[in-house]
Amino acid sequence: MAGLRLNAGEKGLARPAWMNTRALSIAALVVILLVQLEMVFGRAINWDEFYHYSRVEMLARGTLTLPLQTLYTRFFAWVVHVPGSVVEHILLIRVFMYLSEIAILAAIVGIAGRFADRTVALLCALGYLSAGFVLQHGFSFRFDAPTAALLMLALWVLLRSRLDAKAILATGLLLGLAFMMTIKAVLYAPAFAGILWLRWTELGRSPAYALRVACTGLLAAIVFALVYWLHARGLGEYADEQAKAVIASSSGKMFSLGIPPYWRFAVKGAILAPVLTLFILAFPIALMKSAFRPAERLALIGLFLPLTTLAFYHNSAPYYYTFMLPPVAVACAASAKMLAARYGAGLLALLMLVCALTVRALEPPSPIDKQRQLIEAAEAMFPEPVAYFDFSGMLGRFPKANIFMTPWGGEQYRMGMSPSMEAIMARETVPLVMANDPMFDAVFEGQGPAPEFLPRDVAVMRSTYIHLWGPYWVAGRQVPGGSAVQPVDMLVPGPYTVRDGAVRLDGATYQPGAIVRLARGRHEIGAGGARDARLVWGRDLRVPGSPPPPEPYVTSF
Repeated sequence: MAGLRLNAGEKGLARPAWMNTRALSIAALVVILLVQLEMVFGRAINWDEFYHYSRVEMLARGTLTLPLQTLYTRFFAWVVHVPGSVVEHILLIRVFMYLSEIAILAAIVGIAGRFADRTVALLCALGYLSAGFVLQHGFSFRFDAPTAALLMLALWVLLRSRLDAKAILATGLLLGLAFMMTIKAVLYAPAFAGILWLRWTELGRSPAYALRVACTGLLAAIVFALVYWLHARGLGEYADEQAKAVIASSSGKMFSLGIPPYWRFAVKGAILAPVLTLFILAFPIALMKSAFRPAERLALIGLFLPLTTLAFYHNSAPYYYTFMLPPVAVACAASAKMLAARYGAGLLALLMLVCALTVRALEPPSPIDKQRQLIEAAEAMFPEPVAYFDFSGMLGRFPKANIFMTPWGGEQYRMGMSPSMEAIMARETVPLVMANDPMFDAVFEGQGPAPEFLPRDVAVMRSTYIHLWGPYWVAGRQVPGGSAVQPVDMLVPGPYTVRDGAVRLDGATYQPGAIVRLARGRHEIGAGGARDARLVWGRDLRVPGSPPPPEPYVTSF
């Protein structure tokens, strides 16, 4: 049979001809993209996606003040007006992240095709897409996929053009937007340096080309400045101060020396992408054995270098790989070419397909329906959104009162660089806590210290909030039956409903069902009878009659 005709590989083993067909690589890409499309709508919302969506809602409410790394909110401001829950809104935005990932794949094929044939270029794209972290997070609602798409398209234009007027305009626009998306676009600098050196060398080190490169950089700076101005002018008078604060904090924390904080994820990422890991490990050998010219080798090294950011870039959690790996996958054209010549492109494509399908098959059950239930419960209990404390901003339509409690954000909070919860409660009404992270367990389920929070905030939360339903804790007071009147500091003003039993409050007795409005400050509270009673913030909140869903509420990394 023709399909089983054996070919002799270059310095390799005899193998069936089908192992060399690019059709297998294309088929594998299509299958993985279809599998990932199912994950777009079925995988649970990550905590970081909730936070990014909460910023879109902040823009809609007019409370967003940070101009840097929030440009994406402008593109998705319309989503808040689409019918549906927070979860449905994020799923809709994921579609655009998914399309950004497809643009990345196209750029990988286009750039890698400069250093190898189309079959190998497809293997590079497949190596990227089949990587476990990319499969799981490539469509996540963050700025990683759009920024990587902008940068990779800019690299593609630089590599395939002589930088005429159209190319200068396109590249300047792409770069300006990429840096407005996130300042970590600077981590692609080695890739751009390598490509520019290659093109400058190929064009005879033309001074005219160098001038066009300078014009491109100037245009990118102008685009950045213009977009920044347009974006910031609607964010309030303190937007520039907020931008300076972000730059100051990022410059001190963006890079870390010593053992990387997320080194375990690097190990896991390698395990979940064995073929791409093989490409990466074989890259130095393949480059030394290759017939590439010096400028081409330098360009490939530049494309490979973003991988080294795992050793010093602080925020290298699994979603970072969507951003970091595209140029690395292109550089692997050298090693993919060598390995395909020995083992066959078809075999490598099949292995990557199997690895991706295995990662998908081993995914735990998605708690996305639990997320829907929790959010719907909050919106039913509080038809008018209220300020709340939580980890990630899960209740996007509700104004999150505290900082995003990532390790970085939590460190800033504990160092006093962001306001304490007690300080926040002194200036605004925060009646709700959503305990959607284990850091809250030490606060509400024990009496010892809670290391993620300031001691005073732990005391304030314990004395202010009572359990309502599931992960929700609401401002209130447990009043044991027969207890004497005592002074109590109520830190959350507003209406309170008397439940279960009578309450003696500021000299008056209130029966169950009564609603009394309390000001912030000290009140005299005690039992109004023998039955235990509760004071619960709100006007007779409608607590769900069904039990809350069991944890977990998110899918871990």
